[in-house]
Order: sequence, then C-alpha cells, then structure tokens
Amino acid sequence: MKTRHISRKTALIIAMGLSASQAYAAEADALSTQVEALNQRIAQLEQNTAPSQFKNSQVSLYGSIRPALSYLDEGDEQTWDVRDALSRIGIKASTEFADGWQAIAQGEWSVDIANSGNFGKARQAYAAIASPYGQVGIGKQRPAQYTLVAEYVDIFNHGNSPYAYDHESPFFVDNFVTYQLVSNGLTFMAGAQVDGNKGDSNADMINLGLGYDTGALHLGLGYVTQDTLIDGNVGGDNQTLGGVAAYTFSNGLYVAVSYQDKQYNFDQSLTNADRSGSTLDTALAYPLNDEYKIKLGYFQFKDGIKGNDSADYDGFNTTLEWNPLSNVRVHLEYLDKSLENGNDDQAVTIGFRYDFNLTWQG
Repeated sequence: MKTRHISRKTALIIAMGLSASQAYAAEADALSTQVEALNQRIAQLEQNTAPSQFKNSQVSLYGSIRPALSYLDEGDEQTWDVRDALSRIGIKASTEFADGWQAIAQGEWSVDIANSGNFGKARQAYAAIASPYGQVGIGKQRPAQYTLVAEYVDIFNHGNSPYAYDHESPFFVDNFVTYQLVSNGLTFMAGAQVDGNKGDSNADMINLGLGYDTGALHLGLGYVTQDTLIDGNVGGDNQTLGGVAAYTFSNGLYVAVSYQDKQYNFDQSLTNADRSGSTLDTALAYPLNDEYKIKLGYFQFKDGIKGNDSADYDGFNTTLEWNPLSNVRVHLEYLDKSLENGNDDQAVTIGFRYDFNLTWQG
C-alpha cells in the first residue's frame, strides 16, 4: 500500500483555508450578537414608548392671516397705518372614547401682524366633554352672547366688527364654564365666569342664550349679567338682553339685524347713577357674481351717559370683496364713524385674508 505525501504547498493552502473559515465563523458570530443586541434595544424602546393616541381622533391645524393697510382721517390727524383684522392660529383635537362621547381640546392665539408679528394673547384655551346630553367646557371660550347673537352681524373685515357690539360686549371669556345643547334646530347655551373672589358668589358673569335655525333663518337671544368692580369691590352689575335675526334669500342676499339693551346698575351708596344704553348692528351682503360681493352696514352705540362724557357714536361702512378662492379674500372698505363728543373718523382700508385648515383623522 502506497502512502501519499501532501506537498508543503498543498498543506499551506489547506491551512490558510481553515484559518479563513474560522475567521469568517467568528465574524459571523460577532455580527449575529450585534444584531440580537440591536433587536433587544428596539424592543425595549417600543415598550417604553406610549401607544399612539390618534385612534378615533381628529386633529386640525388652522389659521387666518388678515393684514390690512388703512388711510385714517381722524379730524386733526391723517395717517397711513398697517393694521391687523384679528389674525389667528389655532389647533383643535377631539377623540371619541365611547359611542356619542368625545373629549375636545382647543387652543387659539392671535398673531400680531400690525406690530412685531409675535403671537399675542390667547383667544381660546379650553377642554370639553361632548355627549348626547350636551357639551361641557372649561377654560377661555366664546360666550353665548357672541355665538348666538353677535356672530351673525360680524361679517366685515375689521378688528372692531361688529362696530357697536364691540365697544363693551364679550367676545371671549376666561375662567369660563359652559354648557351647550343642540336639538331639533334649537341651541341652548349657558356659561358662568368663575374667577376666585372677584365677583359676587364667585361668579363674575353669567350668560344664557337660545338660538333657533331653520333653513336660511337664524333667530338668537342672549342675556348677560356681569358684576361691576369699583376699586376692586363689587359695586353693582350690568345686565344685557340682546337678539338677532338673520336671513339668506334665494338670490344670495344676506340680511342681519342685532340689537342689545344694556342696563348699568350701581349700588345706592355710590355716586354713580344708573343708566340705560344700547347697541345696534346691521349687516347686508350681496354677491355680484361668483367672485365679487358687496357688503353694507349701519351701527349705533349708546352708553346712556348725558352731556360731554357720553361716548355715543354711530356710523356706516361699505365693503367690496374679491374672493378668487373660498379661502382667499381681498377687500376694499370705507368706514365712517360719527362721535357725539369728538372728531368724526373716516378710514379707507385695503386688506388681504388667507385662511387654511389642515385636518388629520385616525
């Protein structure tokens, strides 16, 4: 039997192959160990991450940017001014957590275009629970007086619209608890401002409202009673009863009239005399075609003060709007305001408005 001898060259090749195989196996083991460690780390991170809360939810990021350039004639002074018609940015979220039940949160802040462009004060900041039995909210919110009454004459592109209501009626109320129920065309709203010891029985303001909508008609009533603070103490109250009627005709003509009676009541121990005031706002809008619309308004404010201290005024405004898109608006407005004790004001304004609303739903 012959014995085969492996040459030195062949032995060297075999040794090199074995060495390479061992090195590859070691490298594969190390890589496998690293992959396993990475998988364990990913699993650990997933366990520490809160589950998504977007299920059965809707989130909206919205805004309205409203710069304007005005020429102001205030009797003794004429000037040009960049102004802002209440620009704002907000976010609103809702999550359905049971059949017919939703949790709601909303925050909205003004954008100070007329000055530094910073975010201004909060317009709304509240949380609410909506159910088949109505909605309850806590935080800074719209009152019934605006939602059911004033909003229907607030159609003009101006920070002071509605012009009579604006003088001393509520747009937003902080420290506010609200209830709202909508059923068969009727809307009932109630709200109370609860602000520590600043008001009688810890309620600075109570607002009740009732609205009725059928087809193109809206009718609304609102009642407000609010404490009057004098030198930090309650010195009486103001009571406002207001109403509005608004209707849209088949040709697109929109007409709305809002009136409020306001009673200023003071404690008898004070020298202030009780008085009675009112606000009147009217609005008319007519589409000239698909893109152009004309708006007209007349307003009147009375504070019930006699003599030179009265701040009474009235006036009118007219606006031409161009709406190339539903969320884009360019307007030209003329405003004339006559003060009982003071110089009359006139203003010509060119303004631009861009609205956006981005909604995500899960």
